Order: sequence, then C-alpha cells, then structure tokens
Amino acid sequence: MMSWTPCALERARLWVYKTANQWGERAETQNTMSTNKNLVRIQAATQKYSWGRQGSSSLAAQLAYNAIGHDFKIDENESYAEIWMGTHTNGPAHLYDDPSKPLLSLISSDPKFYLGETLLRKWPSTTHIPYLFKVLSIAKALPLQAHPDKGLGEQLQLKDPSNFVDANHKPEIAVAIGEPLKTARERAAQSHGDEQEVGGGEDTAFTGFVGFRPLEEIRGFIEAVPELGEAIGDSQLVSSFVQNPSKDALRRIFGKLLKRGVEAREEVAKTISQLQDRIKQSGGSLGFHDSDELAKLVLKVNKQYPGDAGVLATTFFMNFAKLRKGESIYIGADEIHAYLEGDIIECMAISDNVVNAAFDSPDSLASQVDTFVDMLTYTARPVSHWSLPAQKYEHSKLGRTVKYDPPLEEFTVLGTFLSAKKAREEHLGAVDGPTIGIVTRGKVKISSKKGDQVELLVLDQGAVVFIAPKNEVRVEILEGRGQDEAGEVWWSLFGA
Repeated sequence: MMSWTPCALERARLWVYKTANQWGERAETQNTMSTNKNLVRIQAATQKYSWGRQGSSSLAAQLAYNAIGHDFKIDENESYAEIWMGTHTNGPAHLYDDPSKPLLSLISSDPKFYLGETLLRKWPSTTHIPYLFKVLSIAKALPLQAHPDKGLGEQLQLKDPSNFVDANHKPEIAVAIGEPLKTARERAAQSHGDEQEVGGGEDTAFTGFVGFRPLEEIRGFIEAVPELGEAIGDSQLVSSFVQNPSKDALRRIFGKLLKRGVEAREEVAKTISQLQDRIKQSGGSLGFHDSDELAKLVLKVNKQYPGDAGVLATTFFMNFAKLRKGESIYIGADEIHAYLEGDIIECMAISDNVVNAAFDSPDSLASQVDTFVDMLTYTARPVSHWSLPAQKYEHSKLGRTVKYDPPLEEFTVLGTFLSAKKAREEHLGAVDGPTIGIVTRGKVKISSKKGDQVELLVLDQGAVVFIAPKNEVRVEILEGRGQDEAGEVWWSLFGA
C-alpha cells in the first residue's frame, strides 16, 4: 500500500486546490454546447406539523428563506417541522429560477442525463428520484409509527389510496445535525417557561424512541411498575409474558395496550395520571434502581400527550436513543419508532407511507392500530442495534466528507464539514446517479465538472441543489458560521 509523507500529501492538496480553482475560473467564462444543466438550484417544500419547533427556533424555518425563496416569512406562532427535497407527490421540489416547473418535469425531459443509465436500468418504469431527503426540526414526540414494507405498501394503497398515495416501502435513516439539546432547552425555558430535561450528556443533540428494548428489560419494567399491567388490562396476558417473554407474547401485550389506548382511553389515561402522581410524590423516581430517567420520560411525554397510551408504550417498551451531532440511526421497514426532540437530516426510500398507533386522536388511530400491531417485526435488541456509524467516504479527495450507508439500494447520505479557518474545500468524485445537497451552515461555492462542461453556483445557508450523474464536485467555503467559522453541506445520492 502506498504511504503518503506530509510533504507529498500537501503537494497533492495544493494540486487539487489549483485544479479546483481552474474549475471556478472556467465555470465563470465557459459557454457549453449542452442545453442541459448539471448543477440546478431547486426550491424545496415545507411541511407544518404540530410536533415541529415553533417559529424561528425551528431549523426548518431558518433554512427555508433560501430553501423555499426570499418570499418566505417566518410566523412565530407556526410550527415548522420539515423541509422536503425530492420528487414525491406530497411535497415535490421545483426549479428555483422557475418555480412553476417541477423538478420531476426537468428530469422527465431527459431521464438518461438527469438520472443516469444505472438507475434507469434498475427502475425503468419511473423517472422519480429514488429517495426523499429531509430536514426535520422536532419539538415534541412524533406519532408512534412504523413504515410498511413493499408488500404491505401495495396492499395499503389499494385499500386506501387517499391516505397511501404510493406503494413503496419506507426504510429511513436519521442523522443528528443540531445544536446540543441543553442549549435549545435553555433558550426555550427563557421564552416559554419550564422544559423537562431528559437524557443524554452535554452534547446530546437528538433523542427518540427506537425499536423494542430487550425482552428481559421489558419484563423487569412490567414487574416493577404495576400501572403497566393495569393499563394493559389483561392479567393473564401479562402473567404469560412475565413467565415466558417472547416476540409473540410481546406482540399480544403491546397490541392490547395500544388498542385499549383507543377503545378505553379514559381508563388508560386514569392509570397514567396515577403513575404521574406517584412519580411526583416520590420526588421524581419510580422506586427502583436507575429509574430516574424513565420517570422524567413519563412526565415529559405525558405533558405533551396527556393520558395517551403512547406514554407507556414508548417509555417502558422501547429503547431511548440519544445521539450526538453526526451520529445516526437506521430504521428498517416495519420497525417501530417515535422521534422525540432535536434537528436531524432524514432520508428514506421515496414514500410517504406511515401507520400510526399513538400520539394522535383516537378517531385517527382507530383504523390504524390493528395494521400497526400486525406489521411490526418486534425486534427486541439494545439500542445499539439501530446505530448506523459514519464511515470514510471513498470518493472524498480531502477527507472532509463522511458517509452513512444503510443496507438499501436507494440512497447513501453524506456530510461535508468545512471551516473558513483550516478546511476550506472538499473535492468529491463522480457517482452514477443523481445527488441532492443542502447547505445547512455557512455560504459555499459549488462547482461541477463532467468532461469539458463546468458549472458553478454560490449557495447560502438553506440553499438546495440537484446534481446530475457523472459530475465531479468541488465545494469551497466562502463564509463560515459560529466561532469555528464552520460550513456544512448534507447530500443524498444514488450510485456511490
């Protein structure tokens, strides 16, 4: 294996920098023969949900000025939850310079150019980008949910096309990208009063409920917290699980709890209220070793969704994930989850299919709970099972980009980290499929090069870009943010 001396490495970096600068000079002066652009600024879509962070505290709102357009105005009374970047029907991107034209129309005008031959061979019946790229800004728990596999997605669309507009599966990843929650909570406390602080260290940037805890752990909670058995409302089922924990037994007791949360909501709410009173009377504990965090979770989630069965379903049955900035989790199809707090990059196979079972109105949940209970995998493992570590990205020339590579065909997510002080640029090799990028921090210059065709865009924080296949990409920071003068660009791509 070749080894690089510090001098040789520096010479290589200077060569890349010189070549990259030549790209920029040529991009400003070159007239290309092709009418298709390799580098296209796009207009994203926003989604407002009640769980989103409010007003200017939302990262989604902060980015929207450049992601959506300069006409976007923040309403401090609105909750801004998501920015969508892709071609899905429920929130399609458009061309930034021609907002009446959907990105999908541009792609459909020349699929081979904009998607690449590899993607077209794999999915010849569509011109959609195979992934949906998002930024989420989360203030409180999302509905307790799971996303169907392909077979169930097809069944649900046939049965209820108004709520399931596509037939695809929806495995996803979430990468923490926000400031530490402690900082955000202190700011929220100053503005809105008390904020229940739960979980993680000084640098925890995201929390959420992910997958089922190990069976023995769940059994221990059922034995230690009598209110759980009361809420489930079937002593025989509870006894059967305690005596012999299994996936099937878990499905039965968990399903019973969720169904009673809809059908006997007042009884379940009364039990949760009694549990809350007991925690408060005991000084914030459940009365057994290491239960303080669980007690805080009960109080926090019950404040958000009073009396909801999801308070018990998440706290005592599911893993509580805590991510630092840059850490990630992978949620496969039919896996249970409910994100709780923080700013994340999210990417999934192109779909908007979701089945909910808690943290929503009983009327909405009534038609979904049976499907939810039947669809879950009931994988019961430690939280580390869902971890998706960042890896070295083989197409990064200067080592300033990492990849998150889930076990999927549809996408890989990248994070590029720059600094105006010491790491001003990155150079990424070409890939076989389409790329979407969003600048989440700072101001950058992005150049693309395919053959003799060179293009350039200057993008400020929040701006979103589509890059056609087979392009080398150079990113240079123009303005950093914060004490470290940092710049960040997040990408989703096919064909790496």
